[in-house]
Amino acid sequence: MYLFLVRSTLIFPRLSLLLALLAAGIAVSCGGKGDGDSSSSQGSGASDGGGGGGGAADSSSSANTGGSEPIFVGSGGGLITTSGGGGAGGSCQQLDIAFEPQTPTVMIVVDRSGSMYDSGYWDPLQTAVLNVVEALQAKVRFGFLTFTGIAPTQCPLLTGTDVIALNSHADIAAAYEEASMRPGQKLETPTGMTFNETVIPDLVAFGEPGPKYILFVTDGEPDRCDDGPAVCARDDVVAAVQSAYAQGIGTFVFGLGEGAFAEHLQDVANAGAGQPVRRPQNTEQDCFDGAGTYADAGGSAMYYTPDPTNATALENELNAAISGAKSCTFDLQGSIAVDLDHASEGQVLIDGTPVPYDAQNGWTMESPTQLVLVGDACEQLKSATQGISFNFPCEIIDPL
Repeated sequence: MYLFLVRSTLIFPRLSLLLALLAAGIAVSCGGKGDGDSSSSQGSGASDGGGGGGGAADSSSSANTGGSEPIFVGSGGGLITTSGGGGAGGSCQQLDIAFEPQTPTVMIVVDRSGSMYDSGYWDPLQTAVLNVVEALQAKVRFGFLTFTGIAPTQCPLLTGTDVIALNSHADIAAAYEEASMRPGQKLETPTGMTFNETVIPDLVAFGEPGPKYILFVTDGEPDRCDDGPAVCARDDVVAAVQSAYAQGIGTFVFGLGEGAFAEHLQDVANAGAGQPVRRPQNTEQDCFDGAGTYADAGGSAMYYTPDPTNATALENELNAAISGAKSCTFDLQGSIAVDLDHASEGQVLIDGTPVPYDAQNGWTMESPTQLVLVGDACEQLKSATQGISFNFPCEIIDPL
């Protein structure tokens, strides 16, 4: 009988998405009975053959009389070989296979109200955003949009990139520069309208696989194109962000500057994380639609309030938020497949702790070549410090 061991380790530093998105090397080892011992155990997956009995893959092994053939160059750069023909019970094989997290998509949405210019927040934020995009553009698909409004004819007034893509730094820098010229009239903050009419439809229509997020930066209360009471515009935003979440799009929210809008930031953060949003007060206003869904007590999702005049502080917090965009879906890149009828025999560990095979708060196989962490397990991965590993027995692995 052949025995396979599938192992992978991803290192996820808390504030760096670069390493979080590196492909994992998965060693698939086949421990044969080349020494004639029918009790041979699983191979260790080590290319030097230092593991369990029969698990060696060293091409110089005396049991391997059939020569060596390169199979796959893994993401870690190691060339693993398979040996053919030797031994009474077959040979030992090892492959280094890419089991990669899917690429996340992040739409950066920046409030372009007059106070963003007047307060001195615009330039430090621009520096921070462009630094983050430049560093992560090879591993994260970015889109970019700024919004304001000039009632009644230009509301919302949008400036941004035309596409969501990898390697988008140059396009985002050009769009940001265009938006840096302050319009001369009174500027509104039609957040709910912008989300409902542009941001969410664009992300829903974007067909690439992987998690999707909105990274929203604002320095104050939303409003509508005709101003109106703040409670009504807040309801618009909560409803829009809840709608995005229901369609698989999370939201990270940044609040810049001092002000009395911390409660609104918490509401938006809760809506963007699928947590309950506290019931608002003063809902007797005629403009209040009750579009959002509310509870007596709100959640405690994280929102970000960095020093808006410090580009380094902004950059650090942006990196911290985007680290939460780590994919919880892993694709086995077409080399082997898992037998779904026996998938539960596999093992997944985060920071060395086993994760249950559970479709609500553990791991599951969406397909023979796609593993997904859900619920609590996905959240656990986002704060992992040591990494994630996978272990599947030979009997449930099928070569493609």
